[in-house]
Amino acid sequence: MRWLILALCGAAICTVCDHLHATHGVLYYVHPVVWDQAWWVPLLFAAASLAAVAGATPIRRLFGARAAEPPTVREIAGDGIAFIVAYAFTSYAPADRPNVTLALLVGWWLARVVRGRATWLIAYSLVMAVAGSAFEGAWSALGFFYYRHPDLGGVPRWLPGIYLHVALVAGPLERVLRGADE
Repeated sequence: MRWLILALCGAAICTVCDHLHATHGVLYYVHPVVWDQAWWVPLLFAAASLAAVAGATPIRRLFGARAAEPPTVREIAGDGIAFIVAYAFTSYAPADRPNVTLALLVGWWLARVVRGRATWLIAYSLVMAVAGSAFEGAWSALGFFYYRHPDLGGVPRWLPGIYLHVALVAGPLERVLRGADE
């Protein structure tokens, strides 16, 4: 049941954030159906949310880290809000300043991780930055959607910066969803 709630919340939150990208000219869908987006967008984000949280487990185990005490609701909410702000920020950031956008996203991520984040979670952030951006580049190359200003494998160079923040919410959620299992 908790995984279903994760999928539904991830689909809703990310679809709203993606809508900002679609309406602010960051990306476009070839065949938009609802809300300037394709019909499959919420399904993709539901699956991506599940993959992001489940993907934290092997990285945590690779580093030999046990599931720590589950985070508080306040910590999860803070990490979630930080991710939403990072995502929304890229909808309003000037398209002609991708280096500034990337620098702000990375700087904010650094400010968040130096406050005592586990080594495995920092590593997972880097994995997510590469994997998430590569997936979006491939999805775009297949023609499902296009960024208006791609400059790195079909995606904007600032995109990995969003995925750094994805991992910082996915890792704590992994502790909530899998922590009791270990």
